[in-house]
Amino acid sequence: MERTERFLNVRYALIQTAYWGIFCALNGYAAVYLDGKGFTAGQTGVMMALVNIFAALLQPAVAAKADKEGRISLKELVLLLSGVSTAALALLIAVGNGFKAVSILFFVALVSQLILQPLVNAVGMYYINRGEKVNFGFARGIGSVAYALVSYLAGALTGKYGVTVIPVIAVLLFLLFIAISFSFQIKIVHRQAGESAGEDSFLVLFKKYKTFTVFLFGVVIMFIFHFMTNTYMFQMVQNVGGDSGSMGIAVSVAAVCEIPVMVFFDKLVKRVRVETLLRAAAVCWTIKAVAFCFCTNVGGIYAAQVLQLGSFGIYVPASVYYANQVIDEKNQVKAQAMVTTAFTIGSVFGNFLGGKMIDAFGVSRMLIAAAACTAAGTVLFFAGTKRVDKQPEQCI
Repeated sequence: MERTERFLNVRYALIQTAYWGIFCALNGYAAVYLDGKGFTAGQTGVMMALVNIFAALLQPAVAAKADKEGRISLKELVLLLSGVSTAALALLIAVGNGFKAVSILFFVALVSQLILQPLVNAVGMYYINRGEKVNFGFARGIGSVAYALVSYLAGALTGKYGVTVIPVIAVLLFLLFIAISFSFQIKIVHRQAGESAGEDSFLVLFKKYKTFTVFLFGVVIMFIFHFMTNTYMFQMVQNVGGDSGSMGIAVSVAAVCEIPVMVFFDKLVKRVRVETLLRAAAVCWTIKAVAFCFCTNVGGIYAAQVLQLGSFGIYVPASVYYANQVIDEKNQVKAQAMVTTAFTIGSVFGNFLGGKMIDAFGVSRMLIAAAACTAAGTVLFFAGTKRVDKQPEQCI
């Protein structure tokens, strides 16, 4: 790799590192932070559901803006959104414990940060589409490493200094993110004459690819479980005698375990069919969910988190491969959007229902309901995936 390419890859890996560190601090520790500010689990659930709804509504509009000729470039949108989130977090650190102020500022910071996610990926695609050898998979893997490290550090620091350290960590990482973003030379993307993003609407695609639509319903249900347990991991470890430090370790274990599968997935998919991998991921998710129901101490939760390797770790790249194989070439972008939409819907219901169930019935019954979701999701994964003969291309 030439020196200029190596430098570009280092910078892109750093921007992914900063972003997923921020994601961990703000999303992974949302329940911890809001609990420390006096929010109930139900209020946290409502907050996170609204955050995901607003982000899902705004992401397509912002991404479309970044893709069109206009007054603002992709780089400028990245800097604008990161600036908004950083400013909201800085105010959040200063305002103290006011319920309304915390609600508004944390909401703005989270929504802005989530809208950034497709734009961070678009930065990598910008260079790849121009022939630059950006190793997207490696950079995303480094992002997972950052998530694990920040999870561990945030847990330890929160236990020592309190929840105010969470937005402080996010601000510091945002400053790194902004500094690296300034170094990229990104111009407005011009659409080529005759270029089309696909002729079919989402409704037409749902009707055309009925089996794939069943799979998407499975994704929704599976991610209800995923977000019930991810968002309320703090309550889960508290239920078995743990604290915020225990939560940090639990989240770190899962993040570390998913890294090797993601990094080496291109080798794995050459040996095992992608639909088989998706079904295996669903089964592993169900085993993990059942394991959570029987945990009596934090060690049991740590052990269950190791199953992230075979569940989420496989699902993330496998779903990208599968959508690319099943949906026709002219609708590839829509195919990925369909999977992302299913993920987002699952996150909304998972965040909302998880908080309400904990408030009404307690953690143990919430986990039983989450396990039932994974069982139903597994059935839909099996029914909604089929053998495809198209050779999977390397995932960028």
